[in-house]
Order: sequence, then structure tokens, then C-alpha cells
Amino acid sequence: MPDFLRKFIGLLLIFAAVGVASCQALVVASCSPATPSAALAPRY
Repeated sequence: MPDFLRKFIGLLLIFAAVGVASCQALVVASCSPATPSAALAPRY
């Protein structure tokens, strides 16, 4: 596998993981606005 292709796939996976994590955080924040942010902090 070429080196640039390996780096591209690695960056793609990182961006996908960050995107999924941010979407889950937004869904949790929008579904449960009554919960304090201190309760969500230990999950990260």
C-alpha cells in the first residue's frame, strides 16, 4: 500500500471517529437538556 494512501485512510478514520463522537454528543445534549454537563463529562 502506498504511503500517501495509508496516511489518507488514517486521516479519514480519525475524521470519521471525531464526527461520530460529536454527533453523539449533540444528540445526547439535545435529547436530555435537563442533565448537567458534569454528568456528561466522565464519558469523555
